[in-house]
Amino acid sequence: MRTVRWMSSVLALVALTPVVSAAQSNRLFENAWFWGAKAGLMNFSTGNNNTTTAPLIGAEWLITRNRAGLYLSAEQAFFTTTGYVFDSNGQPYNVALKDSRRYTAALLAFPVNWGSLRPYGGVGLSLNLIQHATVDQSQIIDPDQEDVVANAVHDERDRVAFILMGGLQAQYRRFSVFGQATYMPARANFFFSGRSTYILEAGIRYNVGSSIDKTP
Repeated sequence: MRTVRWMSSVLALVALTPVVSAAQSNRLFENAWFWGAKAGLMNFSTGNNNTTTAPLIGAEWLITRNRAGLYLSAEQAFFTTTGYVFDSNGQPYNVALKDSRRYTAALLAFPVNWGSLRPYGGVGLSLNLIQHATVDQSQIIDPDQEDVVANAVHDERDRVAFILMGGLQAQYRRFSVFGQATYMPARANFFFSGRSTYILEAGIRYNVGSSIDKTP
């Protein structure tokens, strides 16, 4: 009889462990403020179909509720490639492109959780800024086209784009690791217009505290 009671206690403890773990995970996820760091790869193509895969690093902030969150991030990508612009006569000019920054705001949904694992997805907007875009002036034969080409380069260096995100977060106490993918459609009048841009990232997040004011 004592053995039966001992086995029953052990089985109850085993059954309770995932529940306790999930409860702790929920408590440290809901209404929280996460700071994160990440690294990844960005794959894009310029208008002349010059496909590039660039490494990137970034920082992010995630403010959660029960099943949703506000996501903010900033990334720096490192690359050297070429694009092109046209003058008023339709003549193309090669443009040397180097590095970019990206600022993102998105609304995320965390529909389910399996213990400490949380898949998520969301939509948002991304501001993309190419840091260096330079035209070799020797290409410009007609002086009347200099301002036209300069204005075209200026206009195509930055663009706001719609994005889709999806990922998976695994949390242990206040620390989390995550992996996520971002899809950004090609935009007209932007150097990254050869095709859609894809971004893969992985990183860590840390719960720095509550995102709500608990003062009575």
